[in-house]
Amino acid sequence: MADKKLTRQYIRRRRRRRRITALIVLLLLVAAIVFGVSSFIKSLNKENGGSDISSELSSYNNTPKEPYKIASAKVGSTGDLLIHSPILTSAKQSDGTYDFSGIFSSVKPYFEQFDLMTANLEVTLAGDSRAYTGYPVFNCPDSLIDAAVNGGVDMFLTANNHTYDTGIDGLMRTMKVLKEKSVPFIGTRQSEQDSLYTVKDINGIKIGMVCYTYCTTASDGRKALNGNVLRSEAGPLVNTFDYNKLDEFYSEAESVITEMKNDGAEATIIYLHWGNEYIRTPNTYQKAIAQKICDLGYDVIIGGHPHVIQPIETLVSENGHETVCLYSMGNAISNQRKALMDSDNYSGHTEDGLILGVTFDKYSDGKVVISDLSVVPCWVDMKRISGKNQYRIVPLDTEFLEDWDTYVLTGVSHAKASFNRTMKLVGEGLNAYRTSHGMSEVVTKVEP
Repeated sequence: MADKKLTRQYIRRRRRRRRITALIVLLLLVAAIVFGVSSFIKSLNKENGGSDISSELSSYNNTPKEPYKIASAKVGSTGDLLIHSPILTSAKQSDGTYDFSGIFSSVKPYFEQFDLMTANLEVTLAGDSRAYTGYPVFNCPDSLIDAAVNGGVDMFLTANNHTYDTGIDGLMRTMKVLKEKSVPFIGTRQSEQDSLYTVKDINGIKIGMVCYTYCTTASDGRKALNGNVLRSEAGPLVNTFDYNKLDEFYSEAESVITEMKNDGAEATIIYLHWGNEYIRTPNTYQKAIAQKICDLGYDVIIGGHPHVIQPIETLVSENGHETVCLYSMGNAISNQRKALMDSDNYSGHTEDGLILGVTFDKYSDGKVVISDLSVVPCWVDMKRISGKNQYRIVPLDTEFLEDWDTYVLTGVSHAKASFNRTMKLVGEGLNAYRTSHGMSEVVTKVEP
């Protein structure tokens, strides 16, 4: 019995010695490998004039350097959805319903690339209790919203000079329809208790957004849009500013950005319906307002209303804050065809629109910056097919220039002319911003 016990102890001792021996061999092997790699790196350093190869190899480890990017959010914006009477006629089906889906069929993949895509809803949804009409009193079927959302639009801007075309009933019903369809909107609100703005959490970045339209003031002090005087209870429900009362607007804009930041906003966008219709340069009011908005600390200004595109400019405040300003996005969809507008020397610009893309990046130290600013020119293509006009928003992406012939109904030369018109207006400001922030320049002209 004692012999068996000693035998077992002997076997255990032998096993321990083997494990210790194996461990020592392993440690010696690791040391040899480390020594060999170190010697190899040193020899490489000598061959490369003493450059520190080891520091280059260390960059391959998985530990990110501070600060590092932790989130990214892409916001897209496009211009006016102006549903003129010919577009209503083209969308009407044999059963009396309206289908606007064809308008967005080509641009849908571009809209859907964004985490949040906005468009200016420059019509009211007053319902079928009154006739559906285009200019000057826009009343559109609710199915426009379905088509736009299915086409990639995520949020609507509802403060513009046509917001009150169908009175308080149209104002309230437009918001009711959007709410029922669970589609966000900014610029109008259903009650004075609702916020003037929204703060959207997009992929972990909180972006504050607000929308205003210019208005006039009636003799009794009430707001007026396109000459339509708002009822006293409707006035507070539309975000407006009066060119003759800009100090009041600046005070409110300052309060809004403060409140947005208190609600967690890490970046801010303000949409402004302003300027002169059909004029391709910002007026003195726009320039002054833009600079003040920059001084207040807003990051991006995006304009509408002129129905033509206006330039991009980078503004800087006295304390060094930088603001990107696109003065006008132009039309997204309209019947303002070149043939109809040429007598006023608009030269096709009313057919042109764009998609402005702003990418925000957030870093581990909490800083949020604009990491990309992009423009995709768009053109409203219209052709008569089977006795009806067919309208489409066509994205003019030079990456697929060779494919333009396949999806432009009326001839690629018109699309190329539209691209060149748009980039002549925004290309310089866009490329100035991109190059100053380490981005590559974009194409600003294509051959006819």
